[in-house]
Amino acid sequence: MTAAKKAAAATNPLPISFDQFRKNPVAGVAFIALAGISYMYYDAKSTQSADKAASVLRMEKLELKVEKLTNTVRTLDSALASTSTELRIIHTVKKL
Repeated sequence: MTAAKKAAAATNPLPISFDQFRKNPVAGVAFIALAGISYMYYDAKSTQSADKAASVLRMEKLELKVEKLTNTVRTLDSALASTSTELRIIHTVKKL
């Protein structure tokens, strides 16, 4: 009988047997909770690193877009300034 119990204990992949769980259910539930929390922590860390990589890529694309738009605004601002100067000159010449 003891050899059968040893063989059953050797094939049990969990660190706690059902008999031990029945004797001390708080320890069994604590073990299951610890395993669940560990998995959730690992999953959150892996998701966070994947999200961080995606965010870095997106931020680089947005920075390029902002740079292009900034150059466009500068060009349009220069064009507006030269046009308004020409209009002032034309109005001044007409008044003379």
